[in-house]
Amino acid sequence: MKVILDTDILSIFAKIDELKLLGQLFGKDNLAITPKIMDEISVPLDYGYSFPTKVISYIGVMPLDEDSLSVFQKFFSIRRDSGKGELEAVALCKIKGYRFATNDILAREFAQEEGITVFSLQSILKSLWKGKLESKNVVREIIQRMKKADNLEISKEVEKEIFGEN
Repeated sequence: MKVILDTDILSIFAKIDELKLLGQLFGKDNLAITPKIMDEISVPLDYGYSFPTKVISYIGVMPLDEDSLSVFQKFFSIRRDSGKGELEAVALCKIKGYRFATNDILAREFAQEEGITVFSLQSILKSLWKGKLESKNVVREIIQRMKKADNLEISKEVEKEIFGEN
């Protein structure tokens, strides 16, 4: 099943050179981005950052068909609090039955309201050790690298959620 990745998840994993973990978790051929997410992830190139090239070379762009584009336009007219990339991803997932990975709380809530299976950063990190792709200690190291590379803040409560057994 395809997983549409949002810009925030992509940039976090690309900055620490761990996109392959997403491929191992979901299957590399199941990963995709929308055209607007491609636009979003490409912006840092204009400012001298190289991490977007890792994303561009690793993950394919899935264009929207007519039905998905129509749903995107509907969402865009009523959801001005969300970015175009998130709206495009939610529209595509809704029409195609795909899953969505995002660290954006508003996008996650909107996608869930639309009946889409959503993966948060914490659920991805938890799946890495629960699925035995990495040990808990390695996931802890990955989190530290993410914090440093992306100025990411992860609360103690969220870390408990990631490393809890539930």
